[in-house]
Amino acid sequence: GVHHTRSGAELKAMSAEDVKKKSGDAKPARLYVKGSFVTFRRSNANQRNRCAILQIEGVKCREDVDFYLGKRVAYIYKAKRARGKHSRINKDSKQTSRFRVIWGKVQRAHGNSGLVRSAFANNLPPRALGGSVRVMLYPSRI
Repeated sequence: GVHHTRSGAELKAMSAEDVKKKSGDAKPARLYVKGSFVTFRRSNANQRNRCAILQIEGVKCREDVDFYLGKRVAYIYKAKRARGKHSRINKDSKQTSRFRVIWGKVQRAHGNSGLVRSAFANNLPPRALGGSVRVMLYPSRI
């Protein structure tokens, strides 16, 4: 096939509106990796609620886990009543939101198939089982 590449003059001729339309179609970049809360760490008889086991999308073996060690994890849920939002930028904002977050971090691998153990500031509630979490791409260790 014939590939048509635009010259510099043609690119300059493109109006700002054309550029806006094209970039408007694309979604903003996602700054986290999707994961799901599989279970609490447990044995046959006992369950340890302080340690949540997560499956991170695209992580299939123990070697892949290394990149995610120490990364922050967010469990986002919707509450019944709205609460004031904490904003580090605008301290005296009066915004409210029904969305709340429980923060945690990836601690270590769990088994050989890419599961990870994580600890949260508050233990995840049982209704979160099977739910989705966001594994943030910070803090970076690279």
